[in-house]
Amino acid sequence: MAILTGPLFYLGSFKSIRHYRNLYDRRIYAGEKGGANRDLIMHNPSLKRNRENMSEFGGCGVAVKSIRHGLQKLLPEKADAHFTGRLMKMTKKINCLDSAGKRGQRAIIFSSNHQILQNIVLNTRNNQMIQYCCTHSESRDKASVSVSDLTIRQLYVPEGATHYRLMNHISVVADYFFSVENRRYEPSCSLGGMGAFGYSTYTSVLSALTAGVEVVLPLPAGATLPDDCTVLQCVGVEFYIRTPDDVYVSIRGGCMKVAAVF
Repeated sequence: MAILTGPLFYLGSFKSIRHYRNLYDRRIYAGEKGGANRDLIMHNPSLKRNRENMSEFGGCGVAVKSIRHGLQKLLPEKADAHFTGRLMKMTKKINCLDSAGKRGQRAIIFSSNHQILQNIVLNTRNNQMIQYCCTHSESRDKASVSVSDLTIRQLYVPEGATHYRLMNHISVVADYFFSVENRRYEPSCSLGGMGAFGYSTYTSVLSALTAGVEVVLPLPAGATLPDDCTVLQCVGVEFYIRTPDDVYVSIRGGCMKVAAVF
């Protein structure tokens, strides 16, 4: 794929060349117009592999949408502009690991690939690290995070911030399988996309959490997780400005990372 690097700017297409830009990308891409139409793609035997790739890519898109729904409390403030692209790449990698499935219908089994999910990065520009300890119940319907001797370095405190809170966030990720009857990818259970979050008390940025602080977070009542569901636990810090009326206003500059996958 060619990339326009010179000072040439114009609207529309020039003969057989089209130019376009992607969201959050300053580069201008160039490509030839034309190609196969829908009827040719959907019925031509020579494009069978294309149809298989389209089916799996569409299934990965559905799975990524569900994951984003579970993380909606964290988006877009805690994630960068390329988070969805990285998530899509990771989901496709898991899809390709299904050696038993038929091409074009391979499953997306998150429950067997926890190590890959552990490597999810919400924001590549966030370098702040905190020491924490995560635990969860045997039934996986409750997760907690605890910290002690936590001190926020002034280097990472946003300008104007007066207080911060420790945040504990969990979300459920379901496996996805291709339904031959409905001709589409569907979740293995209805709990996919469910999420919950909780906070510690407000603490001044000039103070340290010398005593142990724990944030215990349960899933909504009645949620029983089957084996084909995975839980993502994210841990981070949010910053606030305390107003004269004792109202805490959230500001950008916090950190968040995937702490545990179970």
